[in-house]
Amino acid sequence: MLNRLMNMFRKNEDDNQPLQQVPAIDLSLGYERLDEFKQYLIKKDYATFCREYEAITWDAKTLLNEGIGLDERMSPAIEKWVAEQPGSYIARLFAAVSATCLAWIARTAARGAAVSDERAETFLSLLEKAHGHLTEADRLNPDDAEICARMIRVCMGLGIDREVTESYFDAAIQLVPNHLMAHLMMINFLNPKWGGSLEEMQNFAMMRIQETGSSLLITLRLFAIAEEWLYYDLNDEKEKKKAFFQTTELKEEVMALYAAYTEEEDGRLLVPYVYNYFAFVFYMSGQKELARELIKKVPGKMTVYPWAYLGISSNKDLQKL
Repeated sequence: MLNRLMNMFRKNEDDNQPLQQVPAIDLSLGYERLDEFKQYLIKKDYATFCREYEAITWDAKTLLNEGIGLDERMSPAIEKWVAEQPGSYIARLFAAVSATCLAWIARTAARGAAVSDERAETFLSLLEKAHGHLTEADRLNPDDAEICARMIRVCMGLGIDREVTESYFDAAIQLVPNHLMAHLMMINFLNPKWGGSLEEMQNFAMMRIQETGSSLLITLRLFAIAEEWLYYDLNDEKEKKKAFFQTTELKEEVMALYAAYTEEEDGRLLVPYVYNYFAFVFYMSGQKELARELIKKVPGKMTVYPWAYLGISSNKDLQKL
């Protein structure tokens, strides 16, 4: 299972470019201004990049960080930017997201004991670099929830204690109560594979959905469901894994969540996350036609997870379900 998780990347076969790891899917979920911002960065038009970044909505900022910061091909341009403008909180933010991405690529998806000393050292070095960038970005501007959200994943990788990690989550939701990326980072921090538990994930999901009333955050409950199934798979609990999606109780709960779900304007660019997770859970519980209907609602907007758990690594593959 874990070997599948790094298959979200493929080789660039352009003869004019060195072989690199590049995303096989659009991490920005088709954000219409992605190429515009990439051109600002490539042309070193940092002033316009920053001005336009500050003017967009919080969900657009998330997708821009996903689409640029997690694109390894953009790393050299981001490095130049932060070197030339170390006092820019936006440059620091994107440099941190890029370094975090490179850290996880260096580590690979292998279990801890299987990661070589060299890879582990590179992983930690890059995360320390990301931590430094985010710390400085937060000092320069404490009012961007993206900074706090991205710090949670860095804390997870560095093994920073929960109290500190939770402080970043709390800061993020003070700024944007339904900030989806901050919530996804935090619920993953509570995942059993990172030292948390199934109960903590589930309780966090339900608590935040109830406290905010946000339909967008229904993603958290669906995330917890997918991760519980994965937990049984990774721990070779065959009977629990086999029966997990087939229980009447789970099917009824998810159907009730779907029936109550409404798209909201706040965070609307991240709605594909909800549909991807609903589609996954419906597919796994045997409701494949409904899953296909949901996939059609967000054409070309596949999220990496949870589909990576089935070895699905592209929108084209997803359409074959």
